[in-house]
Amino acid sequence: MKHAPSLFAATFAFSTLVALSLGASACGDDESASSGTGGASSASTTSSTTGSGSEGGGSGTDATTSTTTSGVNESCEATFRVLQKDAYKESAGRTSDLWPPHTTTVLEVACDGVIVDEAFEANHGTEPGAVDAAGDVILVETASFSTPGTRAELVALREAYGACDCEATTAFLSLDSLEGDLAQGLLETVLGYVQTNLTCPGSDLDTLLAALQAADFETALDIFPTCTWGGGASFDEGLAQAFSDLLAQTGELLEDYHVCNNDAAVQKALFDGFAADGTIACPGGDLCRGPLWFYVAE
Repeated sequence: MKHAPSLFAATFAFSTLVALSLGASACGDDESASSGTGGASSASTTSSTTGSGSEGGGSGTDATTSTTTSGVNESCEATFRVLQKDAYKESAGRTSDLWPPHTTTVLEVACDGVIVDEAFEANHGTEPGAVDAAGDVILVETASFSTPGTRAELVALREAYGACDCEATTAFLSLDSLEGDLAQGLLETVLGYVQTNLTCPGSDLDTLLAALQAADFETALDIFPTCTWGGGASFDEGLAQAFSDLLAQTGELLEDYHVCNNDAAVQKALFDGFAADGTIACPGGDLCRGPLWFYVAE
C-alpha cells in the first residue's frame, strides 16, 4: 500500500516516540559504527567549489592561494559533505525530506586538487562507503558546501571538526539512555494518547497498539488510514496534531538528549562559522538540546 508523503512521515514520526521508548536507536542502524574521525572511509576524489543553489552551499568563491613554507604557491579549500539515509529503515538512501534521516558528515581539505586531510563523523550511525545486503551504498550525498582557506587554516578546521558534537552537553538518545523511568514515561504517553484520541474498526486499535509497541511501522501504516480521530479532524490533520501534542508532552523528558542530526547540525555550524569570517568554534546550546528529528542542511 502506498501513502502520501505527509501521511507516511507523520505516521513514522508518531511511531518514533514509541520505538524510542522501547529502546530503538535514535539514529541510523549501526550503533557500533565509529563516530570519530576516520579519513580512510571518506571519499578520495577532488572536490570543486560549490555555488549557491538547491544543493547548498558555499559562496562559490575561488579557493585561496597561499604560499607554503617551501615558497610554493598552493590553492586550498575545504568541502563539507552531508550524507544521509532514511532513519530506522534497513534500505539504502533517502526517499523524502519528510522522513527523518540519519546524518553522517564528511570534511575534506584539498590543495591544488589533491585531498591532503579528511575525516568523517558517523554520529552514532553508518560510516561512509558502507553497503547493505544488496550491495547498495547506504548513505547518499544530499548536500555539499565548500569554502577557501590556507592549508594551515583548513587543517585547524578539520581538527576542530573531529571534536565537534553534542556529547559534552546532552546524552545521545539510545538504548542505554532510555532504560527505566524515561522509557516507561514515553511509552505510557504515546499509547495513552492513541487510546484516548483514535477510533479504529473492530479490534484494529489493539492491533495498532501492538504494532507500535513492536515498532512495526508497516503494519501501523496499513491500519492508521482506517481509523478516525476524535474531534472531527481529518486524518492528516489529526496525525499532525498528534505528533505536535506528543512532542509537547514529551519535550521535558527529552530535553537533555540529542540524536545524530543534532551532531550534524553543530558540525555544519562549525563549518559555516569558518566560511563566514574564519572563526573556528564548535557551537552547542540549543542545537544540542532536544532531539532534532528532521534535518535538511542549508
